Amino acid sequence: MLLASCASTPSDTSDNQDETNDPYENVNRVIFDMNMTLDKYFFEPVAEGYRWVLPGFVRTGIGNVLRNLKSPMIMANDLLEGNPQRFGDTFGRFMLNTFMGLGGLIDVGTDSKIPYHDADFGMTLATWGVGSGPYIVLPLLNSSNPRDAIGLGVDSIADPVGIEFRAHGYDEVNYARLGVGLVNERANHIEDIDELKRSSLDFYATVRSLYWQSRNADIEAAKSPSNPAQPKSVSYDPGPAPAASPATASPTATQTTPTAASADGKAKAE
Repeated sequence: MLLASCASTPSDTSDNQDETNDPYENVNRVIFDMNMTLDKYFFEPVAEGYRWVLPGFVRTGIGNVLRNLKSPMIMANDLLEGNPQRFGDTFGRFMLNTFMGLGGLIDVGTDSKIPYHDADFGMTLATWGVGSGPYIVLPLLNSSNPRDAIGLGVDSIADPVGIEFRAHGYDEVNYARLGVGLVNERANHIEDIDELKRSSLDFYATVRSLYWQSRNADIEAAKSPSNPAQPKSVSYDPGPAPAASPATASPTATQTTPTAASADGKAKAE
């Protein structure tokens, strides 16, 4: 994802000193351009068709279910990060949304004032003191770094929901879950990403900067769960003008530039 969502020197684990840390920029830009081309001619048209076919409340329900399915992995990382408060929030939301929200279709947790947060193994490694390493752009996935790329692999293999589907021979369900999730996110943030492109003199540099900002904010929230500045919520509400982060299947960014609020929302897109 372009924005979905840590720059540091090898000895630095705060991930706050440098918002460039891009020694492989030439190669990264080539991959970034390939991702953007794929997005322009495939993901964006598919997302537009998806949004045209499905009404907003259906897309919101799909997004809620997909986010609810991530809860077991988020809870696991909350525990590994030593965050009982965040674990309790995720567990409470998961139980409410699963049993009272029709398997996650309805976001009862938010209605009950239980805050949502994301967590992944890359964030867990960061809370353990592992530095990010340099900025890298991955095919399809876009912005990342070595630590988070490793974390992504661990999450993909260790996801309890994915393991359960594989154990019963339903690999295609995992593929469908991934594909629908990417298209749903891209559809929710078409306008956000278009605006980010229009307002950026150098879209690549903007995405890179916003990625670091977004990632740093998530990690700081994981390190200080009682901090009033809560991590960004991932909104799957696809209203006519999505105000959340620009997440995409392939080329997205992490935040925009106008305000801290909009930047925070757009940052999640990658």
